[in-house]
Amino acid sequence: MRDGIYKNLALGRGWKSFLKSCERAKERGDTARTKAVRAVISELGVELNANFVHGLIVRARRGESLLPGFNGIDSELTPRDMGGTNSPFENDVLASAKRFEAQGVRGRAVVDNALNEGIENLKRRRVRHIAQHCLLNGGTRSKPVIDAVRQAISGIDNRSITDQLVQGQRPKLPKVRRDIDLDEDLKKVR
Repeated sequence: MRDGIYKNLALGRGWKSFLKSCERAKERGDTARTKAVRAVISELGVELNANFVHGLIVRARRGESLLPGFNGIDSELTPRDMGGTNSPFENDVLASAKRFEAQGVRGRAVVDNALNEGIENLKRRRVRHIAQHCLLNGGTRSKPVIDAVRQAISGIDNRSITDQLVQGQRPKLPKVRRDIDLDEDLKKVR
């Protein structure tokens, strides 16, 4: 594991940086959680188009005024019809929105719930992908790394990301705090 499992991870740079932090015991916790948030937001920046979110909000609000049994989101609607890129994330969010509306949820709650569920699904997929990668490359010795990955990703607040997306804002990337001990003894052998 000393070579770095993160180096050949088949995900973007943000996820590699996150995995690198999970490998280092000192960076687990707050640093890893911050990098996890940054990785999720970066992936959403690629996978989610603002026009898609706006189109989903418009259709969900239109469905608010309809009688029960009538849906504002057409069953044949695709992300591309709403100005999206037809990415897997947009397809997942749209499927969730259709399901929530069919269950009787109306208005902005449809969009909020669909985006939250989409982000949660994205997080679960990334945890599985990273865990599988770690086990294939590091074996059972990578269990502390996998635990750190799970803990950091579970600490992400989906609601704050969703609120920023619904308001038409690009989610803010949190800054990674670097703690440098200026009085650290560099001669000490560990």
